[in-house]
Amino acid sequence: MRTEQKLLFLASLCSLVTSSQSLSIGNGASQPKRPVLHSESYAHQSAKDAGIHIGHASKEKGLGAFSTSPIPSFTFVGKYTGETLTLAEVQARYWGKLELSESDLRWMRSRRERNQGLTGHYIFEMADGTFIDAEDGDKSGWCRYMNHAKEGTTECNVKAFNQQTVGGDFTIPYFYAIRDIEAGEELCYDYGEHSRGGSMA
Repeated sequence: MRTEQKLLFLASLCSLVTSSQSLSIGNGASQPKRPVLHSESYAHQSAKDAGIHIGHASKEKGLGAFSTSPIPSFTFVGKYTGETLTLAEVQARYWGKLELSESDLRWMRSRRERNQGLTGHYIFEMADGTFIDAEDGDKSGWCRYMNHAKEGTTECNVKAFNQQTVGGDFTIPYFYAIRDIEAGEELCYDYGEHSRGGSMA
């Protein structure tokens, strides 16, 4: 998988966030690692529209995405959608490498008020240097629920490919089945070298 198609798992970098940039904006309560997304969130609704079941995968993984009908090999499965962030925004909001601006603080407050995560576990780096952040369930599609499986294993049945958007402004990771997938199977793909082998769900 090429560099621009690799997910950046940034959990270890979250510890670099200073107290002024903590995840405890607002009432001081710590941000839960895995907020429960409402069933009416866009992420859940997009799964229903796509015929994908979001359910419990395992204690370690949490939630996962499951097929509800057979998916033939080479079939388009879905695309990784969410907020588009610049490198500077990612560095400030997740990596703690830049000072938070007023815009960053408003963004974080909005996440907390809507019980959305601030872990940075859902970042997908694009070829143009921008990042797709699918952590906000109100602004991201169901592909955020797909868990990791090492490419070449039987568990890995989906792969991401960059495709140009209409107008050619930027690319979005599109997922395709790389083998025949049976109904009820969990959909998994290789997050890349930054993966810890866990879940983003």
